[in-house]
Amino acid sequence: MLWRVFHRHASTATASRPTNFTFPQRINRSPTALLESLNACVQADGGSPGYIYVDDPFLIPTSAHEKRQLALSKSSGKKAAQWIMNRYSYAFFHDVAAPSIPSYFPNYTFDEKEFIEPDETTLYKLMNWNKIIKAHEIYKKCLEQNTAVSDPCKYALFDLLCIYNSDNPMEILPPEEDWYRRELNESNQSGLAQRTWKENGLAEQMFEELKLSATPEQKTRLYNSFACGLFKYHHAEKAMLVIDEMKQNSIQLDLTTYNYLLYSASLIRETYEIRWKFTIEYLNEMKQNLIKPNLRTFNAILHTLRRCSLFERGPTLALSVLNEMRQNGIEPSLGTWAHVIMIFYPNDHIGYETQILPQIMDELEKQYELNGKNFEWRDIDDREFFFNAMFKASVNCRDIELAKRIHRFQMNGSNSRFIPDGFREQMYYTNLFRLLFRFDIPEHVMPLWESVVPNIYSPSINIIEDLMEFISTWNLKDNYVRLWSDLLLLGFIDNRQNNRRIIERYLKLLIRSDQDSLPIEQIKQYANIGRQILKKFPLVPEEDEQRQQQPEELQKEGNEAQQRAKQFRQSQPKFQYTGHILSDLIYLLTRADDFEASWSLYEHYLGNKSTLINPLHESSLMSLLSLSIKQNHVDQALSIIETINELNYECLSNALDLLNRHDNLDIKDRQRLRAIQKNSSLESAHLVKLV
Repeated sequence: MLWRVFHRHASTATASRPTNFTFPQRINRSPTALLESLNACVQADGGSPGYIYVDDPFLIPTSAHEKRQLALSKSSGKKAAQWIMNRYSYAFFHDVAAPSIPSYFPNYTFDEKEFIEPDETTLYKLMNWNKIIKAHEIYKKCLEQNTAVSDPCKYALFDLLCIYNSDNPMEILPPEEDWYRRELNESNQSGLAQRTWKENGLAEQMFEELKLSATPEQKTRLYNSFACGLFKYHHAEKAMLVIDEMKQNSIQLDLTTYNYLLYSASLIRETYEIRWKFTIEYLNEMKQNLIKPNLRTFNAILHTLRRCSLFERGPTLALSVLNEMRQNGIEPSLGTWAHVIMIFYPNDHIGYETQILPQIMDELEKQYELNGKNFEWRDIDDREFFFNAMFKASVNCRDIELAKRIHRFQMNGSNSRFIPDGFREQMYYTNLFRLLFRFDIPEHVMPLWESVVPNIYSPSINIIEDLMEFISTWNLKDNYVRLWSDLLLLGFIDNRQNNRRIIERYLKLLIRSDQDSLPIEQIKQYANIGRQILKKFPLVPEEDEQRQQQPEELQKEGNEAQQRAKQFRQSQPKFQYTGHILSDLIYLLTRADDFEASWSLYEHYLGNKSTLINPLHESSLMSLLSLSIKQNHVDQALSIIETINELNYECLSNALDLLNRHDNLDIKDRQRLRAIQKNSSLESAHLVKLV
């Protein structure tokens, strides 16, 4: 029986087996395809630090200053390692990577012997190692020695001179330093086009030299490369002269030149109508020459419309450009939508009723799903989308649901990489939370805040103050202590420039809460925060206290390191207590029955009241007086009443009555109390009947 069953199964399997086998075609994948697939499976996690900041848990940075410091330190370490590797190149020859990674090896060191009798191979080697100026010198030397240099080599060198503006290319920044490039590059942060083309540079000299012997095909390449270089470095006037010369000599423009030309239309023509006519003229010329536009062409047109900020026809023309893109089978990129947003919302006051931004998000979400939940970098302007979208959603639209929608989309997959630097990331989250603090409710805002702070976003002092105002408005007592933890974590308490401002705002927040209804545990927590402030900023600096305790001989001794440390501390702004801060701390500590700490603050006020800003508050003095009487500190209570009398506070009558009803006053204490009443200028104080 078993044999029959086995035989039947075997015959069925044999019958259904295909007679031939077709091998699947090989799919060509990039060397990083596996890493890209793994990256697509990972979501941005606010609970863990960014990869750039991963370190020992104790050293993981949380404040913006610490993040910047760590990132630039890592960049400096990489540069130092690269310098050592280039300096001692003979020691770094072992290659274990497959495929080999050239960046992990020393730069090629040219021997002077190679330059004695140079040839075309030397030229190519110099160009491959980005030694463009040296390559031009060797090229001139080859011409002097009648060494043959092929036309492809000449034009490759000329292309590089145009691309890099007759100079060696700038060194590629490490990713840690590249993140802060806007802060490090202080030369042009306005974003305005500045002419940087080098007049009569190596590119211009070589252009004049090559055009004398160039064939018609070579002239096409020569003129297009030269015009592109001029447009790239914003010398539009000279570039248009080259374009006119090309037309006179029947030299056709290529697609890259047209793209640069359309992108620079705002530099070439002044009025909005003339710019658009100029754009249409060259688009028709492209059509006549059968040059098909690409994504960069349409983004250049939209960039020109964006520069026409108050052009009435701008939004209509932008929609016509999008229709033209679809007819040409070109899918808009994130950069395309970034330009469209700025065209429909040209400033902070126009476009409030426009619903273009929600429609763009609908289109992008569909496109994201069709692309397999992935967006690729397709244009240099793609980096502007999330920054522009969040800015306009928060400033122009003031739509919290739209802002949250943009943020959710930004957190999907690897979309966060389209925020390319620290400045744009900071402004993105600043606009988001400013909008939420103004119009949203705590149940939605606080979870989002906790999900991105501090690992993804380290807020500025202005946003922290907005958060304090938000917590105060909604009376979120449960978040008061958490807010103090955030202030410590984000480094605002250690920031000597702004810590007094932040501490004063925070203490006002604690004092403003309904103290009578607070549970004892919360009162103790507030008092602990006050003690932390006193510990971090002692009333008497530690170095002064140690100096008072040391003998004079030891005080005179000190090495140079201690002197430098002392000079550095003296150069830093010191924390200065004000009457407001002292008052708030006294009030918090007296609520927790901490007489010693609160009295030390009061003594500090008495010893420095001539230099302190603002006197003590009535509520703090009355709270300290009540605690003094409660703990039977009569002399201290009398001192407090004297201070109230000096400040001429209306609460003096209440203070006199409170101490008058105390049983442990002797004759001297009551005489002193009557003297205070007699010297008072307040009528209400004289109405109190003292025993």
